Amino acid sequence: MALVTLEGVGKTFRGRTGAWEAVRDFSLELAEGEFFCLLGTSGCGKTTVLNMLAGFEAPTAGRILLDGKPVRGPGADRGVVFQGHDSLYDWLTARDNIAFGLRLRGMAKAERRAVADRFLTMVGLTGQGAKHPSELSGGMKQRIQIARALANDPRILLMDEPFGALDAMTRAVLQNELSDIWAKSGKTVLFITHDIEEAVALSTRVGVMKRGPGGTLKAVVPVDLPFPRERTSDGFMQTFRQVHALIHEEIHPHE
Repeated sequence: MALVTLEGVGKTFRGRTGAWEAVRDFSLELAEGEFFCLLGTSGCGKTTVLNMLAGFEAPTAGRILLDGKPVRGPGADRGVVFQGHDSLYDWLTARDNIAFGLRLRGMAKAERRAVADRFLTMVGLTGQGAKHPSELSGGMKQRIQIARALANDPRILLMDEPFGALDAMTRAVLQNELSDIWAKSGKTVLFITHDIEEAVALSTRVGVMKRGPGGTLKAVVPVDLPFPRERTSDGFMQTFRQVHALIHEEIHPHE
């Protein structure tokens, strides 16, 4: 049985000016332990899909299952990492940000400190636990977000363009580190991006969405390449071109 199932999922937003269909008839299954990148143009509905799986938005059609059970709202079984780092609490240290969810669950102080320090080490921030977000770089803040999500031991990690606001060099470093973290943790990951190279570098499968409004899943491309990925290899470039062609069809549909 798949860990995550989305069956005919749709989302229509309603406001004063009328209704707007963001996602239409979206179906997908995610296996335990896979790294799935969802790729698409701006406005195709990829973030809406993530928000529905996270429980932040309720679908207006279809159903979403996690471990065979309907998703009816947010839960500790899903960890979310956002694009910006403003979800960190400025008044808490890096260690306390990571341990925040553990504190809410009633874990003893010594135990949650040990857990936080373990994940600080996993994301390459050993010795940085006493610093506040204002003392950390953008890349370090994103590492803290990832560590905080993993510390709660979710079944799936949901990542919404987490490296989109970073410079190219920092983004490449964090992509490699995330790949290592995924391999060590064995977590299932749904990663939203609009960057084809990033998707091919990180994922076991890439899902390409049709352009919005009313975006849906256009195609799924397996990425059967060994880790770490060699971005100049023939296999990498072949997969890149395959995904690029699918995206190009959405950007230039009449060519």
